[in-house]
Amino acid sequence: MNIVERVKIIALEQIKDTEYSLYDVEYTKEGSDYFLRIYFDKNGTLSLDDCVLLSEKMAEELDKEDFISEQYYLEVSSPGIERELRNIDEISDSIGKYVYLKTYEKINGQKEFYGDLLSLVDNKLQIEYKDKARKKQIEIEYEKIAKIRLAVKF
Repeated sequence: MNIVERVKIIALEQIKDTEYSLYDVEYTKEGSDYFLRIYFDKNGTLSLDDCVLLSEKMAEELDKEDFISEQYYLEVSSPGIERELRNIDEISDSIGKYVYLKTYEKINGQKEFYGDLLSLVDNKLQIEYKDKARKKQIEIEYEKIAKIRLAVKF
């Protein structure tokens, strides 16, 4: 079992029977430093106090188990307001939200769309977006999506 898998197990145990959910775990080397990043969520509203609490819990448990041989920095945070939607379930949970979507190839002359995610039916997303101040709708097959994330609407 690698470090990320083991940390996920520990994190899930720490948040069992709480309102928190585990979004992701990363263990990476940047320059000469190692970083263990653990992303939690709480219905899209993870606070700084939540991060402090979870960081303390994780640090205590990781110190107890002591299975990471390198010295590392522990970072506990939210996945952020513009989090990536990594799979069909996360996309389905985001219906009604404003998203940024990039496709592998052009559709109606463009590869990037900002708009409201209206629906997901038979692996096809329905997006309402603006094109030169006109509202338009487009249907995009899931397989054609290179990237999709939540976006902030200005």
